[in-house]
Amino acid sequence: MEKPGPRTTARPLIIERPDLQSPPQRVLSAGLTAVLWAVWAYLWLPVIALLGWLFGASRFYEEMVVASGDVALLELLGWYALVIGLLAGSLVCWASYNFIRFRGKERRSIRRATTIEEIAARAGFKPDVVRRWQQAQMLSVRHDASGAIESVEIVASTHARTATADGSAGILAGR
Repeated sequence: MEKPGPRTTARPLIIERPDLQSPPQRVLSAGLTAVLWAVWAYLWLPVIALLGWLFGASRFYEEMVVASGDVALLELLGWYALVIGLLAGSLVCWASYNFIRFRGKERRSIRRATTIEEIAARAGFKPDVVRRWQQAQMLSVRHDASGAIESVEIVASTHARTATADGSAGILAGR
């Protein structure tokens, strides 16, 4: 039993530890929750019926109950179920085929790391300039119409400078 006196921390009134429940307790809890939600919805049925009547749900009643529209709906749902079953079956077959075909075979390989020299040659800049870019926290890159790099600006917290192809600081006008 707890000692009387002031509490330093407020404890929740409901202990919520579903991880401590056994599987039957979880099923019972979920089932009880579903039943009580259904009772709650049942209690709201008069209000739902009133709203439905206000918004013209009588047309639904005429089509589905009076004119036996439920028969056509069930037939259509049967066709939908058939199509969904065929699609799901084809996906399961394809996945099984690929599982059997590629089981135990690792065809993927690790790509070779690209060197700074290769990156610099591809971009058309010197390797030491590319190293500075990699060490920077923020860059502003400007491209031309063909997608080639025109200029790269190393953005610092207080100032910004531009690294050009020759390694000098300033705005890159051309290559």
